[in-house]
Amino acid sequence: MIYVNDPCGPGLPSFSVLAIGRTEMDDSFIAKPLGRRQIDQAYPLVRAIAPGLTVEQWRAFAAAVLDDGGAPAARAGIMTIQNAQGYLHGLFSYAIEPDLRHGRVMNVDNFVVLDLFDTVGVAGALLRAMDGLARRLGCAAIHTILPERHLAATSPNNPIPDCFQTEGHRRETIRFCKDLAVVNDNADPAAPNGRREAE
Repeated sequence: MIYVNDPCGPGLPSFSVLAIGRTEMDDSFIAKPLGRRQIDQAYPLVRAIAPGLTVEQWRAFAAAVLDDGGAPAARAGIMTIQNAQGYLHGLFSYAIEPDLRHGRVMNVDNFVVLDLFDTVGVAGALLRAMDGLARRLGCAAIHTILPERHLAATSPNNPIPDCFQTEGHRRETIRFCKDLAVVNDNADPAAPNGRREAE
């Protein structure tokens, strides 16, 4: 169950999300935008999906997204799931963009859940907050990019894909990535594509 709790800036709500099945833990999660003072607090969460990420890289990314998210159209932001004491249990970043097939969509990336006791509860709360936010921002669809490690074929015991399917998401595309920033110190700059010609 999600309901708008209070406004958090221009058009961005925070949500109260009741967690079902939590024992000896907080009985509710709060979904709300990441605050600037919480950027460093969120760093351990993003390290769970990007172990090599430096704190400086995270700070630069979060600052850029939050600067854009302050726009009246709320084109981008970072949404978190927190307990009543303000501890972060999960987050995702998003950007509102046009899509050829669906029109206005919410593109979601960096979906991370870090909860030892209730991964499914936190993931479900994030997904419901994602849905509520996308509807509030007038989106026709949500596109989410998940790391390959979340795919059932590579990690059959990972509950995250099941949470997405339970909330009505379906697999639609496959994304490929070519990293242009990788430098190969052993490559011969005279050869095309870094390949040495046979002598």
